[in-house]
Amino acid sequence: MTAFSQHLIHRITFQEQVESKDSEGYPTVEWETVWMDSETPLSEIPAEVLTGPGREFQQSGQTQADIAARIRCMWFPVQIKSSWRVLWDGMVFNIHGIPDTDKTGRREYRFKCTAGLNDGQ
Repeated sequence: MTAFSQHLIHRITFQEQVESKDSEGYPTVEWETVWMDSETPLSEIPAEVLTGPGREFQQSGQTQADIAARIRCMWFPVQIKSSWRVLWDGMVFNIHGIPDTDKTGRREYRFKCTAGLNDGQ
């Protein structure tokens, strides 16, 4: 086990929105696990999730809260998209701040997320 992988004690799942139609023909949007290929779902991915202090703010007359997180996981040959979301420990994180270049030599992904605002929707 490498020093890098020793820190990947969490397990995350990547999801994307999928549009379909219900039984009456109305459009619906659901979240489904992203698949790297036909045999490899991007679920239970070893990661390090570092959450910071949350913040509260007023929106539409109600107090809202969000939690900032930095997530680090091993590199895989799929480009992470900001339209995806991450599930971890019962929380839903919206992906922000995906780096444009891989400065790690394709060893890992590092990205920023927020939770609590809209559960990725």
